[in-house]
Amino acid sequence: MSESSDDSSGPPVAEVKKKGKTTTIIVFCFVFIIAWMPLVISITGVGDVDTMSYSMYSDGYNGCSQLRNTLQGTGGFEVHPLISSLSVVNGINRNSVLCVLGPTLDFSIIEASALIDFFVSGSCLIIADDFGSGNRILDNLALLIPPQYFPSEPFGFTLRSAVRFEQRLLLDAGSNDDGKPLLPAITSFNDGGAIFQTTQRVVMNYATGIQGIGGNFTVIATSSPNSWVTSDWNNPAYDPERGDTAGPFTLIGVLSVANGLIVLVSDPSIFINDMIDRADNRSFALELFTYLAEQTNTNTIIIDHNHLSWSPLSPVLYVGLVMGQITYLSTNWLLAPLAPIMAIWMVRKWVTFGRPKEEEPSEVYRLRGQTAFRAELNRYLQSEQYDDAIQVMYTQLKRELVRRHSLRGFDISRLLAARSGSLPERELSLLKDDLEALEKATGARRRIDRSKFLDLFWRIKRIREKY
Repeated sequence: MSESSDDSSGPPVAEVKKKGKTTTIIVFCFVFIIAWMPLVISITGVGDVDTMSYSMYSDGYNGCSQLRNTLQGTGGFEVHPLISSLSVVNGINRNSVLCVLGPTLDFSIIEASALIDFFVSGSCLIIADDFGSGNRILDNLALLIPPQYFPSEPFGFTLRSAVRFEQRLLLDAGSNDDGKPLLPAITSFNDGGAIFQTTQRVVMNYATGIQGIGGNFTVIATSSPNSWVTSDWNNPAYDPERGDTAGPFTLIGVLSVANGLIVLVSDPSIFINDMIDRADNRSFALELFTYLAEQTNTNTIIIDHNHLSWSPLSPVLYVGLVMGQITYLSTNWLLAPLAPIMAIWMVRKWVTFGRPKEEEPSEVYRLRGQTAFRAELNRYLQSEQYDDAIQVMYTQLKRELVRRHSLRGFDISRLLAARSGSLPERELSLLKDDLEALEKATGARRRIDRSKFLDLFWRIKRIREKY
C-alpha cells in the first residue's frame, strides 16, 4: 500500500523545476530567433524582397515598382509600405489612402475594427483583388458595421458582405485586348468624369467580377453583355450546364462607409509592371489615386505589404510578424488598455525588483500628463454631463481657430471668409454646417444625450483636423 501511495504522489519538485526551466529556455530561444531573423537574413542576402508579386519595390513583371514611381513622380504623393497590421493606419495621425493589392494572407477582425476609425476620419481604401482574401476584409466589416451603413446578408448563423469578389475567372468575348477573352477591357466608366477624365481603355488580366449591390454601392465600370464567369480554368468556354454565369459583371465599384470610401477593383494585375503600360492602365491608376487623395485631403498613400505571400526567407515576413503583434496591442481600442498590464506582468515575471518605497502621491502627481482641461472634460463625461463637455470642447476649438487663422474674435462668417480661397465650395458648406450645429447645441444650453454628444464630438474632431 505504501508503494502505491508513493507512486501516486506526483513528480518530484526538482523535476517540476526542470520542466519550468526548459519552458523558459524554449520561450527565450523562440523570441531571440524571431527578433534576430530579419537582421541575419538581410546581412547574409539569403532573402530577396524584390521578387514578391505586388511589392512596390519589385522590378519584376508582377511587381509594382512602376506604380510607385508614377505615384511619387507624376502624382507627387508620399508612398509608404505597410508591413505590419492594418491597425497602424490609425497611428500616423493623418488621413491617407490605403491600397490592398492581391492579398494572400487572411485579415483579422481586429484589423477590420481599426478600419472603422479609418473611415470615420474620412480616409479611403482600395481593394484590388481577384482570387485572394479581399472578401475577408468586407466580411469582417459587415460583422462590425450595422446593415443600414454597410451592405450585408445572412450567411449561416452570421453575416457576410453583400458586395464581394466573385473569385471565379472572368472572360469577355465582347470587350477584350487582342481578341483574347482572358484579357477583358474596360471601355466606359459610369463616373460622369468625376474620377477618370483621360482614361478611355483599361486592360485586365485573368480578372474576376464583383457581385451584389447595395444602397451605398456605386457601379463605376462593367464588363460587356458577352462576358461570363467560370470555375473551370482548363476549359473556360461558356457552359451554363456546369454553372457558368453570364454577364455583364461589375468590374469597379465604390462603397461609401462613414466619411470614407472603399473602391473595389476586380483585378490587381492592372497595377503590375507588365500591365501598367497597356492601354490607359497607368492613367487609370494615377487618376484613381488622385481622386481619392482629393476626397481624403491627403498626400499620403500606403500600400499594404503585410498580406502578401512572403517567402520564409524574407526579412519582411519576420519584421511584420513582430510589428503586427505590437500594433494589435497598441492601436486597438479594446486591447490597448491591456498592453501596459501585460508588459508589467511579463517584466515582473522574468525580472526581480526590490520593493519600492510606498509614498502618498500628491495632487500634482495624480494629474501628471493630464491637463486641467482634460481633467475637467473627463469629469463631465464620467457624470454624463454631455452638454457641459461639448461646451468646454467647443470653447477650446474656437480659441484654436482664432489663433490658427489670426481672427479678431470668433465669428463663423469671418472664418468662412478666411478659408474661402483655400477650400472648395463643398468643404466650406460642410464647415459651415458643423459650426452652426455646434453653435445651436451650445447656445441653447439644454441637456443633450450621448448620441447627440457623439455627433457633435465627431464634428469638432473633423474641424480640428481638416480646417
